[in-house]
Amino acid sequence: MAKSTSPPNDVLGTLNAISANSFDAESDRIKALLAAYALVSRLETPWERISRMCMGEPSLSASLKVVKDLQLFEKWHANGDEARSGDELTALVNCDRDLLGQILRHLATNHILIEPTAGVFKPTTFSLSLLQPVFGEWISYLFDVGIPVLHKTPEFLQKTGYKNPTDPKDVAFQYAKDYRGDMFDYFTSHPREGASFNHVMGGVMAHQAGWLEIIPAENFMNGSDPNGPMVVDVGGNIGHDIEKFRQVYPETAQRLYLQDLPAVVKFAKCPDPVNKMAHDFFQPQPVLDAMKPGYSRLLVHDHVMPEKDAHPHATAYDLTMMALLAGVERTETQWRDLLSSVGYRVVKVWQSPFGCTSNH
Repeated sequence: MAKSTSPPNDVLGTLNAISANSFDAESDRIKALLAAYALVSRLETPWERISRMCMGEPSLSASLKVVKDLQLFEKWHANGDEARSGDELTALVNCDRDLLGQILRHLATNHILIEPTAGVFKPTTFSLSLLQPVFGEWISYLFDVGIPVLHKTPEFLQKTGYKNPTDPKDVAFQYAKDYRGDMFDYFTSHPREGASFNHVMGGVMAHQAGWLEIIPAENFMNGSDPNGPMVVDVGGNIGHDIEKFRQVYPETAQRLYLQDLPAVVKFAKCPDPVNKMAHDFFQPQPVLDAMKPGYSRLLVHDHVMPEKDAHPHATAYDLTMMALLAGVERTETQWRDLLSSVGYRVVKVWQSPFGCTSNH
């Protein structure tokens, strides 16, 4: 294969000039990001890749957990977000100077921080985002749940003969945690970890397209019975999507229902008169008038796994849901088979503008 005749400096200059602001459409930004991932895989040698996966990334996660435990970013922010030396940052926290220096260097070389001059560090958009629970609590979740469960997943699969898990009370989560009961039961009895998980799910929902952003609103409004329920959001977390709907159509508030487990729905962000109901969706649905034959429709707001070239986030969700809940991210064929097996007919599949989520 002939090599490019473009001078390397021109290539590097072009790459260094690209940022998220270079794209008008979010879908184009995502395509460029996937192309950048692929570029890294083509540029890395096997040694570079295995050392990054097995040393660099675990060390980065550990470094983030240490600075979270020290509340370094919070204390830094409270004293101003300007560039600070390692000595100045050490003075903010109870940590050995040399140890913190090692951690700061690793964060900087991984673009979590900026090091404008040797030993001086500046926050980035990402490090500042960790001050928000929907980002920062991912670090707690990673060490409380993610790492322990995924660490034990290969061992669990080996012990169970590499059978695909189907029982949410008998997966790698229970094996790693030595717990009987499903994950949601565990979080109810371990509220700190449960609170972190709720923030994580809030981040997931807040940073993917909601159903109102994907599906034309007239699909809800046209032909709606003004005297009955309009939307029942089953497993709707604290109400990210249904609150967006209420803000657009405030006159429908008393016909909207948010349902989730008691430990979740008590934090609902929807104001009255939205109906907030504690409900386990494995139990009979209490809003009986919500599903009328020939009138009501079931909207599944979930990932649809592409048959080929799936987004790496989608495949990561797939494996994580398997380890936590015996869950699966289904392809369109699998969704159609599942829904038809219980008498539903798929009317339409909407594609998310973000490229990872579709709705039925």
